[in-house]
Amino acid sequence: MSLNLYGNELKKSPKVTFIVCTYNCRENAKNCFTSIKEQDYPGETELIASDGGSTDGTVELLESMGVKVLFNKEKYPEGRGRGKWLGYKNATGDIVIFIDSDNTLVEKTWLKEMVNPLVSDSSVNFCICRMVIVKTDKAINRYLSFIGTDPFVTDKSIDSLLALGRLKLKDKGDYYTYKITKENLILTSGFYFTIWKKNLDIIGGYTQDTDVVFNLVQKGIANVAIAKNAHVHHLVSDSIITFTKKKYWWADIYFRIQIHGRDFHWIPADRKGRLKIMLKIVKNFLFLPELVTGARMSVRYREPAWLLHPVVVWLTTMSYVLAYLKNKISQG
Repeated sequence: MSLNLYGNELKKSPKVTFIVCTYNCRENAKNCFTSIKEQDYPGETELIASDGGSTDGTVELLESMGVKVLFNKEKYPEGRGRGKWLGYKNATGDIVIFIDSDNTLVEKTWLKEMVNPLVSDSSVNFCICRMVIVKTDKAINRYLSFIGTDPFVTDKSIDSLLALGRLKLKDKGDYYTYKITKENLILTSGFYFTIWKKNLDIIGGYTQDTDVVFNLVQKGIANVAIAKNAHVHHLVSDSIITFTKKKYWWADIYFRIQIHGRDFHWIPADRKGRLKIMLKIVKNFLFLPELVTGARMSVRYREPAWLLHPVVVWLTTMSYVLAYLKNKISQG
């Protein structure tokens, strides 16, 4: 037994397993795991890296830091049998946390803040945090730290909806909660995902980020907490060109490989859903509506990086459309 996270009552601190997918990212992985090891947490922690075959010394460095390294022969982080799934299968913690290798935990109390909603509120099924805005970062990274890593899905991404102020949250003091339902399906990213392992067991483990949330919703266990005092510094991208190339690369993988055998599909099967996607694409290409949004948010947050919003949305949309057309043509 140990003191509760805030010292006001006695409560057991559950064992936590951190899972990080790595591939030739020695310095980022070092910073990531260092920030994890520096956490002020009274309970036991387990560190796992699912490595895709690094040749730059990443594996040797992590092993010297006491990290358990698994070999992810598929290299990709998502999908059954791949990085995150392997980490989940080997995790021994009561709570598992998925962090990207290019993330660092900002506060030394980050882990306490993320675990607290799970241990103190039985209605909470998993927990997320927000990205910190670092003024010395490039403008593109500051913008993405607000909107999330995929500006195309502003209507489905919890990061985007939180930044745009479009979610009605319940204030629980140190965190907010939001009940995700089938009727109001929104999705979270995987770079801050903190969840009871038993809840992942219910849905068959951790496969794709979107599929996990989708399946939690189907089981009625998708009440998410958003920690107020926990942040990650996410090095999403250092240039618009690099970010656009990454979006095209991921979109190409999705349409070639990941679209098959998924529980959640970005392209709806019904006509109404497909029409909605088409209208969204048209709206993004018109540029003006997102320009208005970017200008409004730049004033609200006093952050000029928001002026990139229409440009990045347009480029992301174009990347997805081109990747979709490429794979449609290749499939005949």
